[in-house]
Amino acid sequence: MKKWRGPFITVVLLSLFAAFSRSSDAGPDLTTEQPFKSRTEVRQQGAVTVRAAVLTDDESERYFGASLADHGIQVVWLSVDNASDLRLRFLPIITDPNYFSAPEVERLLRVWWRGSTNASIASVVAQAPMPDVIPQKRTAAGFVFTHREGGLKLFEVGFETDRQMLRFRFVLPVGGSSYAIEKVDFGSIYPPGTVEAVDLAALREKLAQLRCCTTNKAGNTNGDPLNIVVVGRGIDALFAFIERGWRLDEPFDLHSTYRTIRAFLFGSEYLNAPVSPLYVFGRQQDVALQKARDTISQRNHLRLWLAPFTIDGLQVWVGQISRDIGIKLTTQSWYLTTHLISPEVDQDRFYLMQDLILSGAVSRFGFVRGVGVSSMPDPRVNLTGEPYLTDGLRLVLFLNEPRRAFNQIDFLDWERVSRGTTRGRCACQAGLASNVAFWAHRVISLRCRIWLLSGHSDTIKPHQSSSNYEYTSPK
Repeated sequence: MKKWRGPFITVVLLSLFAAFSRSSDAGPDLTTEQPFKSRTEVRQQGAVTVRAAVLTDDESERYFGASLADHGIQVVWLSVDNASDLRLRFLPIITDPNYFSAPEVERLLRVWWRGSTNASIASVVAQAPMPDVIPQKRTAAGFVFTHREGGLKLFEVGFETDRQMLRFRFVLPVGGSSYAIEKVDFGSIYPPGTVEAVDLAALREKLAQLRCCTTNKAGNTNGDPLNIVVVGRGIDALFAFIERGWRLDEPFDLHSTYRTIRAFLFGSEYLNAPVSPLYVFGRQQDVALQKARDTISQRNHLRLWLAPFTIDGLQVWVGQISRDIGIKLTTQSWYLTTHLISPEVDQDRFYLMQDLILSGAVSRFGFVRGVGVSSMPDPRVNLTGEPYLTDGLRLVLFLNEPRRAFNQIDFLDWERVSRGTTRGRCACQAGLASNVAFWAHRVISLRCRIWLLSGHSDTIKPHQSSSNYEYTSPK
């Protein structure tokens, strides 16, 4: 316990320092609105025009007179010109399903040492929200208090009319010195002429030839397995994740450090906590997303890297997904903590397949080789020494519009997930129990048939003579 005394003291001191150093007593300054209003982006549908901008942490602190970033809040400014003959009802839940209300924000920002400044802050916050209704032939403007992200902000602005739903999609850069999305301009990651267009057969070959795993910065030590591939139209492919509740991670900075320390000390949730950098193609992740549970120690998270090849005009994202199931102190990082991952990483791959199929965005999927088998009694480990088990395959998901139902999804008959390496898990990770097998039936119902055996673990194997799946009893 003595060896952790120093890190614990450091954690407490950092927490106290962060809490007090981010406090502002200057009060709100509404004259700071010009910078963010000047960089708005515009979307239009018919007679309705929407302008949007994301405030930086410093801009929101100056405007409202207190640090919203310390509470995980990012402010989006909207202006709506309703030149139509219909009344618009603004739906902030489309912009962020977990948006903050004005009273909630005011309560979070109120602290005893600000004294009378609290009243000024409360007044500005109360008047800030975007109006609920924008009458016909009118213009309205206001703010939405959303969760904090770095690098890029992906969101939609939604309105209901008496006739239809209007949704406006935005992908806006977020200012700052460090980002959860490290490359805002994805068009500049690779020099012109270096991105190769491939067909389906070549795609399969290239994905199988990629290195097995992420690495450290030096590229000389393997980390987590590269077990997922997402094919979609540029950054728009990420909206399928956003719709299913995945969140872009916050950047590593003073605000997120303070929130990480606080969540670690009190066992509270942190829905978009930062992730550590891993490396593929010589750079750290381009995108980091997560689905958090109600404590900082538990979450599903994934990292994505844009690959130097495309197919049918669609970009290819290579990535890894794993599930954090605990947290431990470490002296190997300046933020003093690291997560423990579930060793059954194929389960997390299957989770993502279910999740994105439910979004309706998946048009086809399949599996390719490339990771390599990791099994007991001598499993491979990641960069923090955590062991993982896998059958060695990568899940490949094609995301396309329009949305598709289960029975309209095509199955790429490349590799078959089979019983064996990961403690005898069945194909598609569907055989843990009858309810999970039901899920597999729904998801793989494209050209598959699964017989369910109530109360038992099922095993599924491919039919050699067809594209169906056949149930066999476990031995």
